[in-house]
Amino acid sequence: MAKPSPFEAAIEAAYAARSKTNEAQAAAFDRFARLGLPHRRVEGWKWSDVNAALRAAAPGEVETPEIAPSPFAPLEPLEFRIVNGRIDLPKEDAPEGVRYGVMNPVGTIDELEQHAIATLNVAMTRKTLGIEVLDGVDFERPILIRHISGGAGFSFAQTMMRISPNAKVQIIETYEGEGAGFYSHLGHMVVRDGAEMRRAVLNETGAENVTHGICAAKLDEKARFYQTGLSTGARLSRHETHVHFWAPGSSASLNSASLLSGERHADFTSEAQFRAPDCAAAQLHKGVARDRARNVFQGKFNVWRDAQKTDAKMTANALLLSDGAEANHKPELEIYADDVECAHGSTVGALDDEALFYLRQRGLDEAAARALLVEAFVGEAMENIEDEALRAIFAERIADWLEKE
Repeated sequence: MAKPSPFEAAIEAAYAARSKTNEAQAAAFDRFARLGLPHRRVEGWKWSDVNAALRAAAPGEVETPEIAPSPFAPLEPLEFRIVNGRIDLPKEDAPEGVRYGVMNPVGTIDELEQHAIATLNVAMTRKTLGIEVLDGVDFERPILIRHISGGAGFSFAQTMMRISPNAKVQIIETYEGEGAGFYSHLGHMVVRDGAEMRRAVLNETGAENVTHGICAAKLDEKARFYQTGLSTGARLSRHETHVHFWAPGSSASLNSASLLSGERHADFTSEAQFRAPDCAAAQLHKGVARDRARNVFQGKFNVWRDAQKTDAKMTANALLLSDGAEANHKPELEIYADDVECAHGSTVGALDDEALFYLRQRGLDEAAARALLVEAFVGEAMENIEDEALRAIFAERIADWLEKE
């Protein structure tokens, strides 16, 4: 048996030192002990070797970072903070139409029982943030959840959300902090009949951070789920989305984009399970990498026999701005129904020389021309953000990255 890495030894010591663990957490830790940290020989982790990213890490203490105002503050959101796994509720009274609180963590999510990091999260998370939007409520303020990490330790958190029938809400999640540790978040969401949930994710952690996030969403009849993610990467960042279409007429839009430089790594991985008829999904990923950065996209549509009339399309495009940059795409379709419209595509290339020449002829210098083309390329993935003010903030984050690079 291989000697545990410093990180694994620290995890084992932290778990052993806990005074309270329930039966589900003990079972989850046993599963993690058997599975181990994901590595490049594990299916689905070939390009995102968490074990290697954490192998050389010498876990220290978590540190409470200074917390600056969020770039989304002008939207006046209902703001939650999860700081190194500690849940801080809003200082204001709960607005009408929404309920929230801190609760015990989930025992398990059945479909993720063999997912190593999900099982570790179940074993190690102490408390969960629970949010419910009540029946028929169109909650006008966005709900902002800020995941903030500091120091060189490790932390775990969970959220559980219930979007009640015919309700509507905008969720914003940010991953922040310059810490060099490991952060794991497990989000479980149920979008009930006729409800609509829009989720926007921004990952801007430090270059030495390792972040793993899971969003597991179950969609009921005619439920709608729209998601947009933007990541500037880290030592390793991976955001997973697992969408389950359990009832007829539900739909989802899954867009993502990565802007990477240096040796940063960003992974957007998703799996959609279609188990009911007349459901639809559209997925678009845009990745930009320069220097020695690595962009990873993995998407899978699994269409079961009962999911007739499924309409699902997936596209992944990448721009490589340096010879040493990487783009790794794995789009997949697994179809058992015979009356469906499903397609996927993937491209990797460089900036168009003719487009650059056209912009240079109209007075732009080369740097400005390249930035304009990258901005347009990535901006396509932001188009499913419905709120104009929110979309403008994402556009500003893209422009800021381009200006710095």
